[in-house]
Amino acid sequence: MIIKLKSYLFRGGALLGISAIASKLLGFLRDRLLVENFDPAQVDLVFIAFRIPDFFFYLFVGATLSVILIPRLSELDKTEKTEYISSFFWLIFFFFGMLCMAGFWGAFYLVQLLAPTLDVSLQTQIANISQYLFISVFILSLSGIFGATLQAKQKFVSLALAPLFYMGSIVFGIYIFSDQFGLNVIGYSALFGAIIHLFANMLHFYFSGEKIKFHWKKPRQVWKKFQQDFWRRVFNNAAFQINQTVDVWVASFLMTGAVTAFSIGTNFGHVLLSIVGMSIANSAFPKLSKAKNNKDKQTKILNHSIKWILLWTIPFALIGAVGADFLLAFLFGLSGPVLEMGRTVFFWTVISLPFACLIPIFSRVFLANDDTTTPLYINLFSLTVATSLAAILALKILPTDKAILGLAYGNFTANVLGATLFYYFLKTKKWKQDSR
Repeated sequence: MIIKLKSYLFRGGALLGISAIASKLLGFLRDRLLVENFDPAQVDLVFIAFRIPDFFFYLFVGATLSVILIPRLSELDKTEKTEYISSFFWLIFFFFGMLCMAGFWGAFYLVQLLAPTLDVSLQTQIANISQYLFISVFILSLSGIFGATLQAKQKFVSLALAPLFYMGSIVFGIYIFSDQFGLNVIGYSALFGAIIHLFANMLHFYFSGEKIKFHWKKPRQVWKKFQQDFWRRVFNNAAFQINQTVDVWVASFLMTGAVTAFSIGTNFGHVLLSIVGMSIANSAFPKLSKAKNNKDKQTKILNHSIKWILLWTIPFALIGAVGADFLLAFLFGLSGPVLEMGRTVFFWTVISLPFACLIPIFSRVFLANDDTTTPLYINLFSLTVATSLAAILALKILPTDKAILGLAYGNFTANVLGATLFYYFLKTKKWKQDSR
């Protein structure tokens, strides 16, 4: 049993981990090309433009899809699985499609809310990019249906390749066409990459013997309590998305380059969150779901996952904390005030990285057992505390040249407090209830 468990985690987790590493490297290259090809104010625009559609995508689809779809699939026969997957596909197609359409037409007004201090001409540029990104996240949402189904079947090939196609398209577009299209190249290349992402997962889905039919809310027993569960899982993720959006909003009030410094520092500081934390959690989640309410099996999966997470994240956190200046300057070409602000955010984020990477696997233990309430309360509390602390420090207490430190403290607080609360409730609530 232990050998099979290790083989499963290592095979699935390693493949997704390798993909995440390659995707992150492409992400670093994308950010460096942005810094090299555009001025600091323009780079701020790009990060703001991505935050708007990403907020809705990760809130309703990206971070909720697999944890909603997979637990139910494990309880269905083949015919019922086809009905449920098809029903879910058309639900996302129609309702998220309408949301993306509204975002497309209302992009300028959303930009005004997120970046109210910018000039109207800059807000218009951001809105133009965001319109293309809204189309791309709609396409990615459809691709996510196919990907989550493949994840449930423990088929990870297209899940590993699709993100590389998406990020690679953006990098290629900036490198080749930035002079020709300017900032709009971001929108064009993201749209093209999303289309390739969709085809990769869709082809693997159909070659695996799956199909999409026109079903609506079938099988009936799965959809009886779906709405309540869906909104709990959405609100479970809402705190994180609101936290990220508020942080970008706060950064838009600070010095020029603060949005870029915060975004790069946060993304790089959390680099192993997707490579290690999310990869291991996503790989383990189908097994956790199949071992629902089985304390012994789930404990083995959890302990093995924790060991691998800490093995990779603690050394990286130490190296990152010591070599922050060199890494940011070498990888992203940052200099001057942007480098100083980026270093501050990166340092406080990377030293809390092990805690951040434990949160996904902790939360999936609860979700695999259909407990959506506990993760919701933990995330809401920890991220509300972190966001409030960041906003108060950055906008009210710290001087302008040190205000970015407030956002850095917010990242640190969110990671450490969140992981600590998850561990506490897991040990004092979850296992105690199972042992009764």
